[in-house]
This record gives sequence, structure tokens and C-alpha cells, in this order.
Amino acid sequence: MKPITILGGGLAGLTLGLQLRQKGVPVLLHDAATYPRHRVCGEYLSGRALSIIESLGLRPGLDRLGAVESSDVLLSLGSSVLSRRTLPQPALCLSRYEFDRFLVQELTKAGGDIQTGNRIPPQPAEGTVLATGRQPSATQHGWRWFGLKAHARNVNLEAGLEMHISSRGYIGLCRIENNEVNVCGLFRSRSPVPNLASSWKDWLGGDPDSLLQKRICHAEWDESSFSSIAALSLSPQRASVGMGLRIGDALTMIPPVTGNGMSMAIEGADLAATPLVEWSRNKLDWDSAVQKVATHLDAAFAPRLRHARWLQHAMFDPLAQSLTWNLSRIFPFFPSLLFRLTR
Repeated sequence: MKPITILGGGLAGLTLGLQLRQKGVPVLLHDAATYPRHRVCGEYLSGRALSIIESLGLRPGLDRLGAVESSDVLLSLGSSVLSRRTLPQPALCLSRYEFDRFLVQELTKAGGDIQTGNRIPPQPAEGTVLATGRQPSATQHGWRWFGLKAHARNVNLEAGLEMHISSRGYIGLCRIENNEVNVCGLFRSRSPVPNLASSWKDWLGGDPDSLLQKRICHAEWDESSFSSIAALSLSPQRASVGMGLRIGDALTMIPPVTGNGMSMAIEGADLAATPLVEWSRNKLDWDSAVQKVATHLDAAFAPRLRHARWLQHAMFDPLAQSLTWNLSRIFPFFPSLLFRLTR
């Protein structure tokens, strides 16, 4: 069988590597950094990826690591609770620090070759999958988007996932292993933001007198878990118009408010696996494999990316925000509909 090279060892790259190894395909995975490490991530796995995790036999291992099930979502604006809904299927919450380390161990046991600490230029090539992470964009429509994440103790939640809208962005909280809470936010600014390394608690703390501020006013932060990311691009991209075979954030990012980013990474790996196995077995040429993967990815992701873009707009535009909240109050099913449309 012909080998597959994967550039990038996030969720998409590691999951794909494991799926290919379970089919006997030789896998070489490169990651520019080392494991384990903290990443800016909602650490919230929901949707179709859960069945993929089950099919790969990974769920028992994640449970042993202390993964926490999340069965409901609370949405707040300032000091008010706008909505609280039960999920149609419980989500799974686990730090990326532990999740990535676990996947690395599983891929290594399956015979995958993982090489870290060496950045390989992400050039499209036959037999190479690009899973190298986000495509940076300094600004979008004049805004600079950036994310912040840290873990904390002594934070009391009323739901498995809480999404708090602030004047500068939105912050998600979910309970993870070891009774910690992941606090992860997406923010925007017209100008560069200096000193984030020292001011991140202020950004993650929410507006004065907000429900979020009450949640974390007594938080005991794990300083070592803090991470940040900048130059985020939230414009949806189609696989069929890009160069090479891309999965995960190397293809496109879904707005974090959906809580679907981790799932899309794993789903993308799953959709790419079968055409890549066929190429490895000489049943498909490379161009056909790339086209087949792109068709699968666009069919699966284009609708949810379209709805997610509208939802992201509603988080920041006052008119769209008012419309969304009023619809939620008048039609109790509306939040559940939005949830389904972004899955």
C-alpha cells in the first residue's frame, strides 16, 4: 500500500492517521510543535463526531481520562439568561491537552510514525494531506479576531455548556476533567491589542455585573493552561476551490459559537479516510481522490457553515441579536433549530 503523509497533528490529522492505520495504510504524520500542549479550543465535542469516536473504539479511553458529559446549554447576555436548552444528545468535554495526548498514544500503538518539532511547508503534493491548522487573516472587514483560553477551578456552572455574550465577543464555559472549567473566548478589535499575556483575565472575565463575571469572580486560574491565537479567519471556504487535500482548520473554520469545531475536524478526517484508502490501494488516482474528498466535505459542511455565519453575525450585530432573542422567546423551538442547522 502507498503511504500517506499528514502535515499537522491536531484533531483532524490525528484522527485521520488513526483511521488509515486501522485500514493498514502506512502513515507519517508531521507536527511543528510537541505534545502535549494547550490549545485555544472550546474543548466541547458534540454532534456526528461522537459516533465516529465510538466506531474507532476511543470512547472508553476518553471516559477513563475523565471526559465529562454535557447535556444542556445556557446562553446569557449581560446579567440575563436568554435561553437554556437540553441537547438532543449529550456532548463530551475534555481538554485538548489530554485529548491530543491520548490520540498520539493511540496512533503510535497502531503503528503510525509521528515526527514532531519540525515545520514542513504545507505544499500540496500527491499522497500528502494538509491538516496544518487555520489559514491566518490579519483582518476581516476591518476587525481583528483572536481567541483566548484558560482552565480554572472554583467556577460554578448551571449548565454543561454556558455561552456568555459580552460587549467584545463571547465566552464559552464547560466543565472538563479534574473538576476544572475550560474558559474560552472569541473576541474582535479594530486595532491591535497589546499585553494580552497580562490582560487575558480581564478579557475572559466579561462585562461588569454580568452573569459571566459572577461565575468566575472567585476563579482559581491554571496559569500554565493559558493560550491565545490571533489572525483568525471565519469566512467559510469550500474544499472544491482550494489547492490540495485539506481537512480541519486548514480547510475552513466554523464560528466557535456553534460548538461544532471539534466535530468538524473529526468528521472531515472520517470523510477523507475512504478515498485515501482507495488511493493507497491503487484503486483511485490522486486527483480523483482529492476531488472525491472535496465533494464529501462540501456536501457535509457548506450548509452548516452558511447557517453558522448568520449566527456569528447575530452575536455582534444589535439588530440581528434582537431578532434572534425575540424569536427565541416567541418560538421555543428556535434555539434547537439553530443547533440542528449548525450540526
